[in-house]
Amino acid sequence: MKEKLTSRDIQAQETREKLLRTSMELIAREGYQKVTISRICKECGVSVGTFYQYFQSKKDIITLLARQHNEYFNQANEEEFAGSAREIYLNYVDTYMRRITDSGYVLSKSLMLGMLEANIDDNAAGLPFQKDFFRRLIRYGKEQGEFSDQVEADDFFEQFIVTINGILVNWIVSGGSFDVIAYGGRHTGQLLRLLERG
Repeated sequence: MKEKLTSRDIQAQETREKLLRTSMELIAREGYQKVTISRICKECGVSVGTFYQYFQSKKDIITLLARQHNEYFNQANEEEFAGSAREIYLNYVDTYMRRITDSGYVLSKSLMLGMLEANIDDNAAGLPFQKDFFRRLIRYGKEQGEFSDQVEADDFFEQFIVTINGILVNWIVSGGSFDVIAYGGRHTGQLLRLLERG
């Protein structure tokens, strides 16, 4: 049975979430390098000591959010494949783009800029989970006779990441002004041509 949260626990969760949200909003507006921990704390109305109760550094916030954002990829790796490899791929892309939309423009922009400026490594960004998913998917697609034996999973994954990052940059530059789910689905869907048997 789950323990009931005390009012102190609830307040701690709210403070942590406020620090995360405020950090992302400031980073989106001003850039990772310009935003200081003291500025984040001032905006939240808490002491710097309070910040360090929840986080070790400003980079820790970006790493935590990247990890949370990419939990889906770890879960996707644990699922058994069934049905069409093509449909699994398209569902994966749709879920990916919906997660971006659900995160919202400000958080997505903050996360991308923060990861670039904080120099977050591939492990924190969740790329190994994604790469493993694509290795499994492409192997499955080859076994099902849907994907070409000529396709190398790591090469395809590189194309996928370049495409996704391009989609995100376009969305961010446009101020989030277009439907990123439809746009992302269209462009990542075109990558299927690289996988499918001619």
